[in-house]
Amino acid sequence: MVGKKIHGVNVFGGGLALYDDGGGLIGALGVSGDTSCTDHNVAWRTRDSLKLDFVPAGVGSPADNITYDIVPDGDGHPVSDLGFGHPDRGLGEDAIYVTIGIDLPPGPNP
Repeated sequence: MVGKKIHGVNVFGGGLALYDDGGGLIGALGVSGDTSCTDHNVAWRTRDSLKLDFVPAGVGSPADNITYDIVPDGDGHPVSDLGFGHPDRGLGEDAIYVTIGIDLPPGPNP
């Protein structure tokens, strides 16, 4: 990549939409400073503490929660079925969001 311009989008965990009690989008919350998994979990908890988590699809729905669905395709390339998955690093990340979300309001698609 020497001498070439870098293009693309770098997506970080920890970005969540904020919704009012009518389901209206009123802003967003971004947390960055650790792993994507940790950033997402901190943002999830913070949004709940602010009482701005009236997510139309439900808290913990695939549209709201971090997703660990990256698997190798037939050629060995990592692919996310939903298109925005995160890798499971084998450090228990997939269980952390379940634990953190236990006392958060359930969504229709837990």
